[in-house]
Amino acid sequence: MRQFTIVTLLLLLVGSVTVQAQKKDRPERRAEMKERVEQRNGKQDRRHRGPESGIKNLDLNEDQKVQMKEIMMEGRKDILPLENELGEKRARLRTLSSGDTYDVKALNQVVDEMSELQASIKKVRITQKDEIRNILNDEQKFIFDTIPDRKERLHKRIARKKR
Repeated sequence: MRQFTIVTLLLLLVGSVTVQAQKKDRPERRAEMKERVEQRNGKQDRRHRGPESGIKNLDLNEDQKVQMKEIMMEGRKDILPLENELGEKRARLRTLSSGDTYDVKALNQVVDEMSELQASIKKVRITQKDEIRNILNDEQKFIFDTIPDRKERLHKRIARKKR
């Protein structure tokens, strides 16, 4: 019994020392990772999300900025309910595909509804892009047309991670 108690105490001591060593290591690892990110991206991380990142390069005047903001807000208002409904359909798809009864007909119907919602979202974005192009001059249109869309940015990001 005495040996069991001694062995237990030693194991607890070794375990607590290991945990303490791991806790002390965390701030150093965070600092090291932050340094790596800064080296890779520069002091200021220049990656931005959304279409606004490329729009900053357009050199818009104040009137164009106001119009652009209105177009972007209107597009967001139109897209938000569609994206919410799409999220509900994704959840429904998970529910239908993980239950005991696997109803292929119901799954196909949900997938079709999701496709319609995605098409509606794309149509709103196309309309939004057309409205934006209408307020730009020729030079700005050229720059705007060379801004990669979400899908292109995603593929580039994935390709960078694979390297």
